[in-house]
Amino acid sequence: MAGVGRHRKGRPYRRARQQMFAIYGDHCHLCGHPGAGDADHLRPVSVDSGQPVDPHLMRPAHGALSPCPTCGRHCNQERGAGPVTRPLTTSEPW
Repeated sequence: MAGVGRHRKGRPYRRARQQMFAIYGDHCHLCGHPGAGDADHLRPVSVDSGQPVDPHLMRPAHGALSPCPTCGRHCNQERGAGPVTRPLTTSEPW
């Protein structure tokens, strides 16, 4: 897991994270609610640590420090290292 660190800190990651929010906004790609503050890697870094730090490979999600203000979930942690297969069930119909 030598490459994991570059995906969580440093100037390239901060820049890619800012670009991701500029592109995709702050709606969590997992539950659909606004207020997402974390960057969720579509291919988990634990599975592919060699992937580039690219804003198009990330999506906004609610995380450990910023749970969803609507449904209270920690969406990124609930998804874990699994693939994105379907949205999480939420308290609001979509």
